[in-house]
Amino acid sequence: MLEILKTIHLLCLMLGGAASLGNAVLLKRVMAAGAPPPPMVAEAMKVLANMGLGAILVLWATGVPLAIMTGAFASGGIYFSLKLLAATAVLVIVPLMTWMRMQAAAGRRPLNLALLSRLALVVRWLVVLAIALAVIVFN
Repeated sequence: MLEILKTIHLLCLMLGGAASLGNAVLLKRVMAAGAPPPPMVAEAMKVLANMGLGAILVLWATGVPLAIMTGAFASGGIYFSLKLLAATAVLVIVPLMTWMRMQAAAGRRPLNLALLSRLALVVRWLVVLAIALAVIVFN
């Protein structure tokens, strides 16, 4: 069971990373164009955002049992606590970004591309930090 959870966890890390990078590339192009994205690009950004959010939820669904099975909650120390803090921040920021996009798509408020771009950068660095801390804790 441990190996299955690890495999799913690692696949979701790759899926989340790919979705984040893909969305970052599209967002840069949209910002450079200075106009709303074409419908196909907007739809692709929505799909990538949903993939990233889904990956984060599955990471938590597999990460908590993995931490329990490996005893990380008891023996992880400060690095594991920092990893959880970074992962929790990602868990808060990504749904916020998804909500912002949904609000813009519904016409309730304009999309703040500058804020979205900054949040995406923060999320990418938090993910890198969480992965680096995980490597330190579990090696």
